Amino acid sequence: MKLAVILYIICFSCFICLAQTGYPEPKKTETRLFYIQHSNNHNTYVYDVNLIGDKIDKLKPIDEYRIIYTENGIKKPLTGLQEKMAYGMTHVDTKQDVLTFQLAATNNLNFYLTQTEPKKYQIYVTVNKRKMYLDKLFVKLKDRFFGSGIQVEYVLFYGTDYNSEKPVTEKWVMN
Repeated sequence: MKLAVILYIICFSCFICLAQTGYPEPKKTETRLFYIQHSNNHNTYVYDVNLIGDKIDKLKPIDEYRIIYTENGIKKPLTGLQEKMAYGMTHVDTKQDVLTFQLAATNNLNFYLTQTEPKKYQIYVTVNKRKMYLDKLFVKLKDRFFGSGIQVEYVLFYGTDYNSEKPVTEKWVMN
């Protein structure tokens, strides 16, 4: 039994390490919150805190855009469909200097924007009962039967544990 558990952990760890082989990483900026990549191509969806001076812009707290690596890494806004159906962030609540958002693709996962240091903002999430500051997500997509579109198989969340500040990866399997 112990051997089976150890083999599972080793295989899962190797699987996570290989999930994004060959994917470009967008250049880190002072305002970067996190980014999303998926298995269909190397294009990247980026989320930066939108500041006016040192304060969050209350009208548009997060700047969302995409980097099109298939077109020499040019920066473009999200398309209307991407914004409304998948990658757009919707502001749902504000409490004690924490802004709550949800991605258009799901309404059962909250993203919390908070100031962690002077002039430093981060997004945290809770995945599999682990609270973590988010760096990036990798979405594994799979084709549905009979060409009826794409479906999310799972999402890998990469970041830092909220309490211990150690690097963590969590896998969220879609139902």
